[in-house]
Amino acid sequence: MLKKTMHLAMLAAVGAFAMPTLAHATLITTTTNGFSLNASVTDKLGANKSSSDGATTQTNVNLGTTTLGRFDSSKGVLTGVNVGLASTYKQTASVTAPSTSAGNNMGNANAVGTGSSAVRLTVPTNVTGAAANLSATDNCGAKPKDGCNNGATSATLNHNLSVGSANLNDYVGPGTVNVNHTATTLKAETTANGFNSEATTTSTIDWFGSLTASYSYLEHASQSFDPWGNTVMNLNFGSVYQGDTVADLVFFIHNLAGDRVGLTMTGISESGDSSNRFTTNVANFGTLAAGASYNYGASFLTDMIGSFGAIYEFTFADAAPDGAFATSTLGSGYKLTLNLSGSVVERPADPADVPEPASLMLLGLGAAAMGLRRKRKA
Repeated sequence: MLKKTMHLAMLAAVGAFAMPTLAHATLITTTTNGFSLNASVTDKLGANKSSSDGATTQTNVNLGTTTLGRFDSSKGVLTGVNVGLASTYKQTASVTAPSTSAGNNMGNANAVGTGSSAVRLTVPTNVTGAAANLSATDNCGAKPKDGCNNGATSATLNHNLSVGSANLNDYVGPGTVNVNHTATTLKAETTANGFNSEATTTSTIDWFGSLTASYSYLEHASQSFDPWGNTVMNLNFGSVYQGDTVADLVFFIHNLAGDRVGLTMTGISESGDSSNRFTTNVANFGTLAAGASYNYGASFLTDMIGSFGAIYEFTFADAAPDGAFATSTLGSGYKLTLNLSGSVVERPADPADVPEPASLMLLGLGAAAMGLRRKRKA
């Protein structure tokens, strides 16, 4: 069928193109938010007790939530998420023994208490890390006091949490993700009280710092007819004589250079060419790497007189990159439009087939002479 034919020279040339490797650099975008959280628990011990009645302990205390912005899929294809913690975690133990009119005010009474805790950071999809444990002891001596806080200790708590490939989609879209801060244990214990009044130990957590979500991604594929991003091309075969052989017109499909995913063709549609005058050798393809191109040809049949046109629309999508990626960030529906046109006109008559004026005169004279000759014979 004529619609399917292509010049053999063009078919042989198709596929001769430069193909860069699929190696590319990963781009990074970040979002950061600070936090300052605290919680406390108390434990009491009656007057003049030399040992503890038992510690007061709380478990899995929700210290608070820090929000981080999600990845904007218009930037590209998400390939990784890392949540970084930079913080200071402080544990304080403070013992108080209110003054009384009775009891030992001679400077040799004592109350002792301890505080301890453990904290944990949990990012969405149950990725847990950044765990730490601290303890502190406060010793309030001499005359009864309204409180002291010399029992404090602190530690730097930094950590990086990597999100697994199966959960990357949870970090895509509008809004925020919630990172939970938990005190897995928070404990206070008054271990001794030499005063004639009740002693109280307060165990306090202070956790402050910042969280940063780092999103690794590759830009979306970028289809074009040239290296500069043109998505519409007009090819005109001009005006040709009926029956002439017309050279194919060559065009290219590019995936623009950059740190981007590959380009895949997913569909071809054609309209406007009801008489099947035009054809191309474009077919759906797999992965066209960033900075690479394919070359193609368009043909024009000239066996019918008239003006003709065709519109080809090529549809593309992001090719899945190697390794982990968020499936929801793969783009599709990218378009290129190719407009073909051309005219076929009737070939003029060959001058050799048209009698010259002198020849016509001789033919006329010959015919007249024949007429006179016949008249004389009559």
